Amino acid sequence: MGKPKGRNVNDMSKKVSKIRLVEAIMFSLWITLKNIFKRPVTVQYPIEKRPIPERWRAGTFALTTDRETGEENCIGCKLCERICPSDIIIVELEKHSGRGWAKSFILDLQACIQCELCVQVCPTDAIVMLRGMATPVVLREDFILDKKRLMENEKLFEAAWATGIKLQKLHEPKKAEVKL
Repeated sequence: MGKPKGRNVNDMSKKVSKIRLVEAIMFSLWITLKNIFKRPVTVQYPIEKRPIPERWRAGTFALTTDRETGEENCIGCKLCERICPSDIIIVELEKHSGRGWAKSFILDLQACIQCELCVQVCPTDAIVMLRGMATPVVLREDFILDKKRLMENEKLFEAAWATGIKLQKLHEPKKAEVKL
């Protein structure tokens, strides 16, 4: 009597799996040998810094001030609060001197998805994203940015290319030329 049929199939699958294992090991060794003499591409971060792309948008946020008068640009319109999909912005409105002001402005970075909608909707370019890396923190409370800290961020980092007014102009339809 011969071997049971099930055993032949089992032996074949073991041979195939051994061949695939050897192929995988050989392929891995080939990749390793191919790259072993190349220069490493690791950046030693605190010492070396990679250039940040122009349209990079994963930094932190800032509230801006008018460079001429020194007044804050935020008018307390709450558009950023309403459009935020993560619901992380809280703005308290205060009116005096015939204009609205942000009495308090709180932004919670823990849930921020960096969508930049708050920047896009701002009519006065009061909130901007920055090109600097957010400072590493240990406590969760440090992820909550209040108005004072947002105002300080403007002085620490360079603003990103996108502002609300620039982004709104990008979305405007081009006007058709009228030929006479």
